[in-house]
Amino acid sequence: MEVETPVTDPVTTGIAEAKPPSFGSSSAGWTLLFALAIWLLAFFFYRAAPYLRSGSDVIFSAKLRWERKGDVFPTGMGKTRLLIFGDSKVLAGFMPREFDRLAAAAGDPVESFNSGFPGMDYFLPPLKTLCRRGQAPDVVLMTLVWSGDPPKRDIFHFISDDHAVIQDLFPFRNLPRDLTAYLMNAPAHGGLLNSYRDAREAASRMVADRGYYLIREQSHFPLGRLPDDFHLASDTPARVILRQAPVPSAQLRSFNRVLRQYHIRCFYVPRYMRQGEVASPPAFNRAFAEALERNSSCRLLGPEYYLYPNRDFSDQTHANAEGARLYTRALFDLVKPELRSSAAAGARQSGAGAASGKGSEDALQ
Repeated sequence: MEVETPVTDPVTTGIAEAKPPSFGSSSAGWTLLFALAIWLLAFFFYRAAPYLRSGSDVIFSAKLRWERKGDVFPTGMGKTRLLIFGDSKVLAGFMPREFDRLAAAAGDPVESFNSGFPGMDYFLPPLKTLCRRGQAPDVVLMTLVWSGDPPKRDIFHFISDDHAVIQDLFPFRNLPRDLTAYLMNAPAHGGLLNSYRDAREAASRMVADRGYYLIREQSHFPLGRLPDDFHLASDTPARVILRQAPVPSAQLRSFNRVLRQYHIRCFYVPRYMRQGEVASPPAFNRAFAEALERNSSCRLLGPEYYLYPNRDFSDQTHANAEGARLYTRALFDLVKPELRSSAAAGARQSGAGAASGKGSEDALQ
């Protein structure tokens, strides 16, 4: 007997109905969820425990927060507002309270602030922020010269500052390193809690000292001072190091606009070095001074740097407390003649700060 075989449609038979993959069954989806969870966990741990970082990161973050939100110049009435920028040498070398004490004794009331940042000469963004907030200084002291503009954006370079982007996206990227260093160093500081408390107190002490911070972490010598016979193979006692004038750039033009907009007087002042590290500089670098006047709104005061003996350093680079007092007094003696011409600026800032804030937004862009 013949059995009729049903006709099959090759288009509809033998082909399972295709279903779109669900997110739950997608390995890529679970990978993304896992990565997001790790990012959130690291970020919240980073924010909840800010003092597990390295000492320089703790100080950098605390000072940046203060300049963005705190009263850098809390009174200002009748006082000259003075701000000094620089790297860690300024951070550990300029004592605002000592400078203000000397100014008050000389009859020139000053309120100064140390805006030195560890590891960099960071000044234009903080200066703009302070000006926008009505905290513009009357006098700015500069110690280092920046090199120029960052790379421009083009079709091959979409991000102009990749370091800033990485910092915003992954502020916790150094957390494994910092946490490892913290766990290894904690026993020498009395345990985990004491080490964390010490870091928090260091940030508070920097705020109380108006931006000054004595760098102890790199000092490995008795009483926090270098031996008299200390030297490095890299020292060049016969060589004079001269600063090069800032090249014309968009950053320099922006800096000059801020100085003009807020009537800020700008001076380049000496740094400090170890005796034997370099040779004695000339009393005045005429070429640098002329280039400054030609390309910027700043003037040069004094030599390239001051030389101090080893005993005034806590390590090969940074001044100890006594060295910081010497450097601060030397800068006061250098800047003192310029303070009298800025004596009325403190009162001016209290009235002009709010009035010029809105109109200054365009100049600060």
